[in-house]
Parts: sequence; structure tokens; C-alpha cells
Amino acid sequence: MLDLYDIAARLEAEESFILRYRFPVGKKDESVETEIREGKLLDVAEETGRLYVSYQGEVIWVRLDEVVELLPAG
Repeated sequence: MLDLYDIAARLEAEESFILRYRFPVGKKDESVETEIREGKLLDVAEETGRLYVSYQGEVIWVRLDEVVELLPAG
């Protein structure tokens, strides 16, 4: 499990990360599948367990239980 307080401190220290996460995607037959996406980690909300990521120019939030892995950027 990720320590969001540690990650927040590291972001404050200007470290950069890439977050890989599961994202629910609706299909034409109305079923829902998940795909693995990745984006630059922008911020974390320690109290709510959310991570904010840049994906295709938009900011989205990811729940802690959707995280696959956190990688150093660079």
C-alpha cells in the first residue's frame, strides 16, 4: 500500500512520478471493463485517498485501490 503522506512530501521536494492505474471504460455493449492507464502524478489528497493525475491534457483523480504502481519519472 502506498504511503500518501510520504508521496506528498516527495512531491513537495519536487520529485516526479508516473502513476499506472486501473480505469473503468464503458464498451459499446454497455459492459464495463478496466484498462491500465498511466499519467504524471500531480498531487495527492492524503485524507481522501485520492491521487491526481494528468491524462491526455485533463486532470483526473484515481482512488488508492485503483493504483497499479508508482514509478519515478525521468
